[in-house]
This record gives sequence, structure tokens and C-alpha cells, in this order.
Amino acid sequence: MLYTNDEEMLQGIKAGQESAFTAMYNLYQPLLLMEAYYKVRSYTEAEDMVQEIFASLWQRRETLSISIPLKHYLLKAVHLQYAYKCRKNEVAKRFVRHTLYVSREATVNYVLENKEIYNQIRQAMASISAPACRKAFELLYIEDMSHKEIAHNMNIKPQVVKNQVSRALKVIRTRLKKVI
Repeated sequence: MLYTNDEEMLQGIKAGQESAFTAMYNLYQPLLLMEAYYKVRSYTEAEDMVQEIFASLWQRRETLSISIPLKHYLLKAVHLQYAYKCRKNEVAKRFVRHTLYVSREATVNYVLENKEIYNQIRQAMASISAPACRKAFELLYIEDMSHKEIAHNMNIKPQVVKNQVSRALKVIRTRLKKVI
């Protein structure tokens, strides 16, 4: 079916018509991919962001309520997805750097406290069952290597590194919630 405007596409999507969703995807995916790439400067990350947006849209198709032009809605979704990724990555990095930091000028109690936290993080890291996840996490947060450097070092793609680090962070957060 040929859709002449965004409103028809949205109505078709709400009705569960895959052809309407495909038409929207084919129309807006290149624009969203370009916008996402402009923000993250990584083609694979940009692709993932766009796929997450379209997957979310399809999952919420029955309850969609879009009052602005579809193009603007989708571009705003790219912006929000990027902001979410930045926030998530920055919080994780700050958390690990903060908990692993031990000042030489600190008092004995402070050093002991940091050693205890460091040991708890090390124990949580040891509970990561997949060696590749653990190694990727250590290289990123302890050795302070970039995703690209880790990918080259481990001979895998950068997206695989991100996925492994994400899995490792989930395990560590779960373990540290029990401790803290």
C-alpha cells in the first residue's frame, strides 16, 4: 500500500500494518541514521540507536499519540536516545573511577575504606562468569582504554565490547547492591 502522508502511516502502524511500518522505516531510517551518526560518530552505535527507536515505536504502536510531525518526533527520539546513552556511560565511568580512587594523602581510615570498597569491586568483578566480559570491563574502567582500543586488543568489534561491558556492569551493580 502507498502512504501519501505521515498521518496515514501512523494510522496504519497503530492498526498493526507492517507495510505502514516498513514505509515509515524506509522513509526516515536514512535521516535518523545520519542524525545519530552526527551525534555519536560511530556507525554501529548510530545503527543501534536507530534500531532501538524503531523497535520501541513498533512495541508501543497501539498506544502511540504523536501530536507533532513524525519527522520531528523521530529526530527528537534520536536526541533523547543519545542523551540516555551519554548519561548511562558517564554515570558508570564516574562510579568506577570514584570507587577505585585512593588518595596517597588520605588518612589511614580513608585508605582502609577505599581498600575495602576496592576489594568489594574486585570480588564483584570476579563474579563475572564470562572471561571476555571481565577483561573488557577491566580494560575500559581500570586500564582506561577506549572501546576501539579494546576491540583491537581483543580482536572483536567495538559493539561487542560495549555489549560485554554492559553485561559486566549489570553483574557488578547486582553484586554491589547486596554489599552497599
